[in-house]
Amino acid sequence: MAVEYIFVKDFCSGHNIKEPFIFEFQEYELIALKLIDDQQFIYIEELPNLEKMVRLKQDLKINIDGIEAIHCLLERTQQMSQELQTLRKRLKRQEEY
Repeated sequence: MAVEYIFVKDFCSGHNIKEPFIFEFQEYELIALKLIDDQQFIYIEELPNLEKMVRLKQDLKINIDGIEAIHCLLERTQQMSQELQTLRKRLKRQEEY
């Protein structure tokens, strides 16, 4: 069975941050946490985004509102990139006919 979660305390100790820092991201709905036996866990698929947000906060001193704005812009950019790729494929098929 593959590991699906990482314990919040383990993540925080590995990144030298405090747990409320993670819970703040959850309050802003930037990440989802899983509650198992009264313990908070981070979904493995959340790790890349969470690590980016931690770096933004620690390295660049960006506050949570700024991180939320950046997160929304990055998501929108990714959606637009996927849409552009789909449109290019459609156009290529049309050009072939």
